[in-house]
Amino acid sequence: MTSQTQAGPASVGRDAPSRLSLQPPCGLPSFPRPRSRSPAVPSSSSTLRDQSTMTIPKSNGHAPTNGVGNNVQHDNDADADIDTETLMSASATPTSALGTREEQRRIYLGPKLSDRATGGPDAGPLIERFSCLFKDQYHCKTNPKGIVSIFSQLIIQGSRRELPHAAGVHRALAKNFLASDLSYGDNLWGSRRINRALSGFYNRYFNPAVEVQPDHIICGNGCSAGTTPTLPPLFLLDQLFFTLLDEGDAILLAAPYYTGFDRDLIGRARVKLVPVHVPEGDAGFSPGCMEAFEQTLKETEAKGTRVRAVILCNPQNPLGRTYPRDTLLAYARFCEERDLHLVSDEIYAMSVYENKSFPDAAPFTSMLSLDVEKELGMEFDKARLHVVYGMSKDFCANGLRIGSLVSQHNPLLLRAMAATSMLMKISSPADVIWSSILSDRCALEDFLGENKRRLGAAQAFVRGWFEERGVEVAHSNAGNFIWVHLGGKLGFRDAISEKKVFQRLLDGGVYIAPGTAYHNPSAGWYRVTFSIAQDDLAVGLNKMEELLDLRVVV
Repeated sequence: MTSQTQAGPASVGRDAPSRLSLQPPCGLPSFPRPRSRSPAVPSSSSTLRDQSTMTIPKSNGHAPTNGVGNNVQHDNDADADIDTETLMSASATPTSALGTREEQRRIYLGPKLSDRATGGPDAGPLIERFSCLFKDQYHCKTNPKGIVSIFSQLIIQGSRRELPHAAGVHRALAKNFLASDLSYGDNLWGSRRINRALSGFYNRYFNPAVEVQPDHIICGNGCSAGTTPTLPPLFLLDQLFFTLLDEGDAILLAAPYYTGFDRDLIGRARVKLVPVHVPEGDAGFSPGCMEAFEQTLKETEAKGTRVRAVILCNPQNPLGRTYPRDTLLAYARFCEERDLHLVSDEIYAMSVYENKSFPDAAPFTSMLSLDVEKELGMEFDKARLHVVYGMSKDFCANGLRIGSLVSQHNPLLLRAMAATSMLMKISSPADVIWSSILSDRCALEDFLGENKRRLGAAQAFVRGWFEERGVEVAHSNAGNFIWVHLGGKLGFRDAISEKKVFQRLLDGGVYIAPGTAYHNPSAGWYRVTFSIAQDDLAVGLNKMEELLDLRVVV
């Protein structure tokens, strides 16, 4: 590393505001000054730049080589992938003029609010951060100094006409929207039409061991809360775990993991997420990773917390990789032997692409396709298996908000969720659009194939760009992001420096996600999304090259 800027981000004085300030009136109103019965609240925000002396070099850099195909994917978990701590600072200093969560509750002077709403994680900093991001998003003409988001596409760049299925959306609404769609419809959570279309889709693409019937499916307004970092209305994951677990029960899931789970499952259901630190690399995707699950389960229960479920994210987010069949069977065995629910989040199922640098990648295998009793020669209670899938990722339609749950052998669960399903009922236009797209088999096949081709091309370009600059990139074959080890290139392995790099890039107009936000135990990794408009991607990579001095290795 060079030393062109000796102090890096730390050299910026305290009076220089961070790009994303949390001071009112940015988005949230400030509290009234506390009366004498309450302590004063600090009035200055803390930023990452104040807490590390790490030097990050800067240079003029050169524009990255063009050649990546414009990809049609966009990610809807933007708000979830950076937790409040990561977005704010590495210390316990209050994150804004509103103070800490407990201080906010102490100085509130109005009628009592519920403990459910005010006792959970504070969504305020996230609201502020993403409000600022939305308002300052890069556009080549209208906002050339704005933030290029290459950790997750917050808003679709460019024209909707670029999307291969845009014409299908228009046709669906023009031809298939019925008078009944202006009423409550013919189902508690959507329409019978969408359940029929989804069952056909599952049976065609997920290769289920038992044919999926329309009555096996419940739909909701998205699998996750999407781009709403507050306590949201009911959606599938929230409602599912509210139904499966009691408050205080624990869920095990391999880390790093999609941190939207932290918000989705804690906010209302009040369950505990316990990360399982599986080995890095290939070993984390092998059957042997269940040893880490076994150890974590014992440690959790020894502390008096009851473990009730396991979440499997396949393809994995943020690693962008599929699990082999024998590992999926190991998950099923573990859950059967420990009497745990097994929830398989397969939101990226159709976003599996060819990566020539990873020829041994496992093909996507749905948990629905396993015949556990036959393949393992053991009893398996199928009522413990639940699969979640939605439209957001594979169909590039975050805003339409449709998710689906398949639970083929647990009618009691479906009946319990049906009782409150009107609270997460999907809109009729979204219902019409997805059911129409799923029912047009030829157009669907063409779209999914083209999307995979573009994902593969974009991934190859971005992977090559980082590797040419000496940055390690983990194996991947799915999703719309790669996992890059900037820490190895820049010479750091601590969380403070990782967040410093995050803030340096953010202040320079680039947004990527640090790995510790995903509960990754090893600092220095970042998730970089490649499924944004080609020109915007080039701008973002050029900014990274300049800000971090990522020169091509000769």
